[in-house]
Amino acid sequence: MPFFRYYLGEMLFWTGVFVTGFTALDTVGQWVVALIGYLGIIYVMFSGARRLEIRQNKNYGKDPEYQAYVKSTPIMVPFIPLYSVEKYTFLVG
Repeated sequence: MPFFRYYLGEMLFWTGVFVTGFTALDTVGQWVVALIGYLGIIYVMFSGARRLEIRQNKNYGKDPEYQAYVKSTPIMVPFIPLYSVEKYTFLVG
């Protein structure tokens, strides 16, 4: 059974890096650059999840256990009911 929903830890790590850097940010420019970097990392996580979901659906899409897993497991954050990002074409990376 493939388990590809491992992006939460990576997103938590980068959120921690972003939050702990708050005291070092003095100017608006620094805040803008830090925010762009943080949002870029989050975008990379979601686009990677999309690519992996497409590949997993090709490999395991006919497996009923896999389909049950996908329909019951949130893709990124527990308790937030986002079960698929395959349809979001803006997440091309």
